[in-house]
Amino acid sequence: MPILAAEHPEQDDREDAATGTEFRPRMGEYHYEIQWAGSRVATGIITVQEEGDLYRLTADQRTTKFIDRLYRVRYRGETRIRAADLSPSESVLVQEVKKRKKVQTATYDSETGSVSVEETRSRAKRAKVKKKTYELRSDTGIVDVFTAIFLARSFDWRVGERHSFQVFIGEKQYVVTLDCVGKSTFELQEDTIPVWVIRPGIRKTSAAEPSPVSQKTRVFIAADESKDVVKIETEPGIGTVTLRLVKYREP
Repeated sequence: MPILAAEHPEQDDREDAATGTEFRPRMGEYHYEIQWAGSRVATGIITVQEEGDLYRLTADQRTTKFIDRLYRVRYRGETRIRAADLSPSESVLVQEVKKRKKVQTATYDSETGSVSVEETRSRAKRAKVKKKTYELRSDTGIVDVFTAIFLARSFDWRVGERHSFQVFIGEKQYVVTLDCVGKSTFELQEDTIPVWVIRPGIRKTSAAEPSPVSQKTRVFIAADESKDVVKIETEPGIGTVTLRLVKYREP
């Protein structure tokens, strides 16, 4: 599978041989801020933990109190990823936008590459709940958004390197390509660290060209053993939206 085809020579060779995988992320909490046109509009925390032979990722994103008055958003996710090959095992995503709520539960078949999804939608003060199930298939495998971010960290980046995989959001499937276009620096807690600059391309599987917004997006990944995602910057059309890592806490 192309999502797993990567080498990471800066890691410890003996431990790589013992575990069968070369990417070992830092456990702990990653605290992010999201800014739009220079103002903070949301915060997020991603937690990475080890559970036996799995990595457990949890994410909690929420708009600030000021933005809540206009457009309240809560986004919580939990994904379990097999440490041996970085393939997803199961995921649960809970999204609340204003008074609407969506819960998506997915289980992955590692042999067939298929994903079984159960989705429920509800609205505050309404008893009716809409529920549906569906299955997604791909010859090369398909992953959720959080697993995709984890995979982006695992690759052995260098300028000119390209990786690709498929991602699903609801019933829609996308082809994601990641191109390393340069190297820069990033300031984190009074330290200046080197980072890889990644240009994503995102297109629906039925489309020939990537989304114009994705072409205006840049992802910055620490060019060290942590390979942390430290910044994402995009231009959706009105202003610039920036996600920045502001703090890391060890477990």
